[in-house]
Amino acid sequence: MARPGDPSAKSRLLKAAEAVFIERGLDRAKVDDIAQAAGLSKGSFYLHFKSKDEAFKEILGGVLGVLGENLGQIEASREEWAGRTFEQLVEYWFEQDLKIFEYIWERRALMRLVLEGGGSPDYQHLMNLFAQRAEDTVAGFIRYGMERGYYRSDIDPVHAATFVAGGYDRVARRLVREPVRPDIRLWIAEAQSLCLRGLGTQAFVTSATNFYMKVLSDALGRKSTA
Repeated sequence: MARPGDPSAKSRLLKAAEAVFIERGLDRAKVDDIAQAAGLSKGSFYLHFKSKDEAFKEILGGVLGVLGENLGQIEASREEWAGRTFEQLVEYWFEQDLKIFEYIWERRALMRLVLEGGGSPDYQHLMNLFAQRAEDTVAGFIRYGMERGYYRSDIDPVHAATFVAGGYDRVARRLVREPVRPDIRLWIAEAQSLCLRGLGTQAFVTSATNFYMKVLSDALGRKSTA
């Protein structure tokens, strides 16, 4: 009778592969290293993956999938925005951005490898698809804000979205290089404040400023008690 396969083998291999990729980089990582770290044979690895690049692509796909789900949740909540005050909207968007950047920090070693390393066009294609989706999502938010009077009517939503998404990309790249956890709440407040000051109507900017001043005050309070 054939021996049943190990149902946890693939997850063990993916966990081991991520650790090996982070430690050694994509170029120097070997299938033997991954299998050994997982406590499995090289043959077991090839039962689940054709190559180490395929394993990396699946790991990256999982991370981008979580970030994509976050974007989807924000998009799905749009119908609820009309019933919120300006400050409630700013607070909601802040908490959603914070969730995304907390996850990026949690997976920072892998994200740093992806954002700063070379490698396969397969996973670069995934990164490009996610970046385009993020930019399209931002453009949709800006159009909605223009229709509702949150944002100025004299801006091009596509150009503005490119600028905003590019800025967030640079914040993410900086975050994954930090040796010690920064005050992510303060980082997000500063980034959003800069964006909204350029995009928002005066009434919306005033409401946003009130919220961000609270975040700044909280950050200063945390520093004084540290």
